[in-house]
Amino acid sequence: MKTDFRYIALRFTIVFLMIFFSFHGTCALRSENDIDISQLSEKYLPVFQEVNDWLEKKPDLKPGDLEREKMLKKLDEPLSEPQANEMPAVGWFFRERTRAFVEDFEGTDVKEGVAIWKLYNHGVAIRTPELTIAIDLIKGFDEVQWDEEMLDKAINGMDILLITHEHADHADRRIVEKFVEAGKKVIAPNSLFLWEHEDIGKSITRLRGDSITINGVKITAFAGYQILTPNNIYLIETPEGIRIMHLGDDNETVKMGSEWFRKFNPPMEIDVLIPNSWCPNLAFLMQFVKPKIIISSHEHEISHRTEGRRSYDYVYKVLSTLNVPFTVPAWGEKFVFE
Repeated sequence: MKTDFRYIALRFTIVFLMIFFSFHGTCALRSENDIDISQLSEKYLPVFQEVNDWLEKKPDLKPGDLEREKMLKKLDEPLSEPQANEMPAVGWFFRERTRAFVEDFEGTDVKEGVAIWKLYNHGVAIRTPELTIAIDLIKGFDEVQWDEEMLDKAINGMDILLITHEHADHADRRIVEKFVEAGKKVIAPNSLFLWEHEDIGKSITRLRGDSITINGVKITAFAGYQILTPNNIYLIETPEGIRIMHLGDDNETVKMGSEWFRKFNPPMEIDVLIPNSWCPNLAFLMQFVKPKIIISSHEHEISHRTEGRRSYDYVYKVLSTLNVPFTVPAWGEKFVFE
């Protein structure tokens, strides 16, 4: 295969500029906003407690739930704080939600249909009668990190890990190592920076533009991009015929006119779509992929700078324009499709 050195050089340039401006901006931000983290955390703790108490009642995940919208939007202000990743109150809320997930996950035996749990960021756990799949599971950052015991319990109940692309909020070496050590399959795209030349990278099954079937569940990796970064879009098809699609950070900016979904004529009908809810090509995608319901994802990635985060308010506004039923889970909540 001929190496496109111009492509590689361009990617390195983009990565360097992103790191430089991120570092410069973060230093400036902290010097201009020298706020006592403990005071900030104390201010917002009652908000997290209120929302967590409501979530502990296991409210239904149904489209058009105004109470859910109202409750989740309460989190927008604290999770949009530049120092949210350092706030103990955020860490407490995250660990409460992972605990609730693990308890429900361990107690859920799927006989038919599919159970889908929303995890942090763009992570999900999908359980069918035949297979349990994790997609973009990461341990987290700073205060927002899985407790090691809870993480091990979660991975113990998972059969396979799918990684959409190489970015650190989607691909976590610590998670990959746990799956590999447990003898479990990890699938990811071919990528310049995804440990290709390391032992851990050699343990990963590379899948892109092709399909694999495990325990009767077919997994197809469509070849998309986030600008220049290879991004797998995963279509999961169960023996019952249920179709679930996870977009990762698909954003075909440099591939306009040749996007992976343009070949779906007539449009592909699926049951559940799990998008990066703020990607700009989402409305266009709806002309080629027809979901019965959308489960939002990738809100409040607090490892991003504030301008790179998206609030629940933003997500509700975007998804409400698509004319497709949608629901917005919080971390740890389960959606059942039968």
